[in-house]
Amino acid sequence: MISLKRTFHRMRAKFMRFVIYRGLKVPIHGSHVIRPIKDQLLSKKYEVPEIEALLQLLRPNDRVMEVGVGLGVVSGLAAKAQPDARIKCFEANPELIAAIEELHNVNDIHSVELHNAILVPGVGGKTRDFHIHQSFAEGSLIATDKTLHTVQVPTLSVQETLENFKPDVLVIDIEGGEAELFPQLNLTGVRALILELHPALISRSAEIQIYKTCAIAGLYPRVDLSSANVVTFECAT
Repeated sequence: MISLKRTFHRMRAKFMRFVIYRGLKVPIHGSHVIRPIKDQLLSKKYEVPEIEALLQLLRPNDRVMEVGVGLGVVSGLAAKAQPDARIKCFEANPELIAAIEELHNVNDIHSVELHNAILVPGVGGKTRDFHIHQSFAEGSLIATDKTLHTVQVPTLSVQETLENFKPDVLVIDIEGGEAELFPQLNLTGVRALILELHPALISRSAEIQIYKTCAIAGLYPRVDLSSANVVTFECAT
């Protein structure tokens, strides 16, 4: 019986164009949405730790900055939960931009500003290699044996972006890119950070540096809002 039910759900997902996830209409008809991602959406397990933490920390009129957007679900739910929030998103994978924009359109979301760019320490303005995988969730600045092809993506200075936008809440999920981003990062003024760590892609010393960078800015872990590799930090003052 369980096997038949699982088969039915997979067959249904194959022909569905959208799925309703936490009240959000999510396009799933593109080739970028592989079966495991569809299964997570249908079983209500997609990006749960990030979503739960963000929705608990979000306040009216917050400025939210998301680095690594994926399908656009996390920032889309934030926009629905706090319509007065201002949200700025940065996605490196150019093949996801149209799908994210479609999600915004079908959900009547107008408060999210989307950029196809890689945020880097130091000066932006150049381009960087971004490695596309079969699963969009594994796309990364780091080349692996799963890389299908590589694209050139424009860069922006992460520090300059932070200083100009002044986010209250920062959400980061960039498949190992956090090791490069954090060492010189000044997070002063950020009230909360939701970060997915990728220990298979970064070193232990890089993880330690991330925690040090957060502590310097007065951001300390919220154990109650953290799960597995998703760590939530909140300003202690």
